[in-house]
Amino acid sequence: MTDRLYYLLYKLIKTDRKNDQSFFNAYIGLSFLEYLNIASLLAFLNFFVNFRIANTASFYGALLVFGVILLYNYFSFWVRKDLIISKYENQPIKNGKLLIWGFIIISFSLFYVVLEYFVEYQPY
Repeated sequence: MTDRLYYLLYKLIKTDRKNDQSFFNAYIGLSFLEYLNIASLLAFLNFFVNFRIANTASFYGALLVFGVILLYNYFSFWVRKDLIISKYENQPIKNGKLLIWGFIIISFSLFYVVLEYFVEYQPY
């Protein structure tokens, strides 16, 4: 499923210019959206556990999680980009833009709702 999202995001931002960076932009964009969803999930779970985390620990933890996502996506998408493109280029893309924009809007909306209603500011 994520390789299809990668391909749809790639097709959405692909241009016909000579120095096109669509592969890289789709890789970074999908990694960021996955990070938003994981951060939303962790913040929602923290609402029930009520675990207090120091500012520096949360900063380094966020960097670690994003680094793991980047590494996973590098080996899942960037290394196999030619295989993914050849797999999906002959298949019809029905509602591809709708799926990508829906994924983007739902990711940002979920992140906002979790931050607004489930995360409390805890000064140290």
